[in-house]
Amino acid sequence: MPDPVEDQGNRTDRLTELSESGLARGAEHLVPFRGRMVSKLEEAAEELGEEDRLDEKMVADLGTEFHEQSPAEAAGVDLAPIRAVDPQFDDFAFRSIARETFNKVREARSTERKEEADALLSPAMEAEVGRELSGDVAAHRHHLLPGLEVDEATIVAAAIVGGREVLDVRLDVAGEEMERDDATGAVVAGDATVRRWSERWRFERDPSMDSSQTDRDHTLKFGDEGWMVAHRGWVVTRIERLPAPPAT
Repeated sequence: MPDPVEDQGNRTDRLTELSESGLARGAEHLVPFRGRMVSKLEEAAEELGEEDRLDEKMVADLGTEFHEQSPAEAAGVDLAPIRAVDPQFDDFAFRSIARETFNKVREARSTERKEEADALLSPAMEAEVGRELSGDVAAHRHHLLPGLEVDEATIVAAAIVGGREVLDVRLDVAGEEMERDDATGAVVAGDATVRRWSERWRFERDPSMDSSQTDRDHTLKFGDEGWMVAHRGWVVTRIERLPAPPAT
């Protein structure tokens, strides 16, 4: 429970700060209204106290969300091979990398801007995305994914193959899928129905590589093309849309 003595002390400190402020000193000539001024100062102190309480609640809520989040890997997945070559590997941080990579690659397709996926795809996957974009342009269509969100990202396989770290991630996503005609803007495929599906993305990395410069370049960019997190050299080498589970 809050300590009333401590609360009173905090309130007194707030009032002292406010009374010494330029606002209060500028109103000293309003002596007949000093009672009103004290009341206003008390109200301001209460508002500042409420801001502190809201800040504390936000921090507590974030802590709760962190501790209650789902496991980063599926049951039975052993990350020991990955951590043997990368002792600093953080599965939850990697999940953030996977989410952002998904968003960037899908943005590249929807906006027809291949550069959105720079440094996120293997050469083979870059060529595949390039073919998809060329097909959209040739057909005068835009492949759109409005409102697309990753509901969950789960590591479903981990291994070292040929000296490279390999992680498979199942991404459970939701959003609309549609194609619009560039000339008319009409929807020619799909609709605005929000659907859910899963995709399996394979990420690979050479544990000996130094990705610091690439990470720095991308995280320092301003605008939508910037990265929120350092990707540490992880690139996508395969994308597979998983079949829908059988209806129950």
